[in-house]
Amino acid sequence: MNPKKNMNRSLIIFAISLFVSVTLSAQTHEHDHPQNEIGLSGGASFCPDHKEWGGGIHAHYFRTLGLHSKWSLGGGVEQVWSDGTHFNISAGAKYEIIEDLSLGVLPGITFLKHNEDPGSSFHSQFAVHCELVYACFRFGDFHAGPAIDYSWSKEDSHIMLGIHLAYGF
Repeated sequence: MNPKKNMNRSLIIFAISLFVSVTLSAQTHEHDHPQNEIGLSGGASFCPDHKEWGGGIHAHYFRTLGLHSKWSLGGGVEQVWSDGTHFNISAGAKYEIIEDLSLGVLPGITFLKHNEDPGSSFHSQFAVHCELVYACFRFGDFHAGPAIDYSWSKEDSHIMLGIHLAYGF
């Protein structure tokens, strides 16, 4: 598969999703916030250190600190494919900035393996994963919308533009 075509498709899907999100955000909607959320984000990932595009997927679980709290605690796992692969395991907090717009910051450990050294094994290092999610579509207990993820470690960083899907209970 052509990485540039995949990148262009992912950016188009993200741009359309963002446009629809902004358009729908003019309509305010009241909803009950569940205390638990299981979410999945996927999209196009760019690694500035290697100037390479790839794909990525991130899954998380959060639980609010109280029934009406804007704060949640949880954890996540992520995998990114670009210049090799990396896995990230993290735990942290999420804050709802405004209705349906949340920012999560999850420090953790990343496991890296780069393509330029095919005989190498995975090595680990401290990492921080951040995600900005806008839940603009609601379907009962499910919500969806655009997501921007940023992950940093000493040897690797990437930004992912994608779609977030989650189930609240």
